[in-house]
Amino acid sequence: MKKKLIALVLSLGLAGCSNDSTKDEKSKVDSTKQETTAPAAKEETSSGKLTEEKFKQIKEGMTFEEVFNIVGSKGKVISESGTDGDSNHTVIYEFETDGSFSTANMTFQGNKLINKTQIGMGSSDVKITIDQFNKLENGMTEAQVFEILGGEGDLISESGNFKIYTYTGEKTLSSISITLQDGKLLNKTQMGLE
Repeated sequence: MKKKLIALVLSLGLAGCSNDSTKDEKSKVDSTKQETTAPAAKEETSSGKLTEEKFKQIKEGMTFEEVFNIVGSKGKVISESGTDGDSNHTVIYEFETDGSFSTANMTFQGNKLINKTQIGMGSSDVKITIDQFNKLENGMTEAQVFEILGGEGDLISESGNFKIYTYTGEKTLSSISITLQDGKLLNKTQMGLE
């Protein structure tokens, strides 16, 4: 009887130890899971923001789903006209961006992207002078324009065969904007260049 009692106590003791070690292991696994899932949640938050790189990947004719997959979020509807399913059904989405003073909109018609616009997300470091601006002539090719200006500026809008780029001037608060149609300079505008 004494042997059975000792065996029972040892069994219960070992079972208790086993439960404690199992709890410790479970606790370690749970804390590891928490450590690995916390950064992932942070990445998901930032991945739902529209960045300049994502903006450049988005092309005219893409569907809602294709754009949402690139951005990582659906954005917010800011305007809608027509009836869902109609070819003229037009929806404008605003997307959260990764910049403090930036914004971006995408316009869809019949579930196809027809325009993308952003302000403040660009990272072009090309600085423009009045001499460069004055060398630009309407009708020049995109390549000729970029050569004169020293590179590609910040693409702020693209719709069909129209593209609008902005460049910062060397002087504070100076800038230019150029509009290209079918790969040729259609318009140039400057502010504050001297």
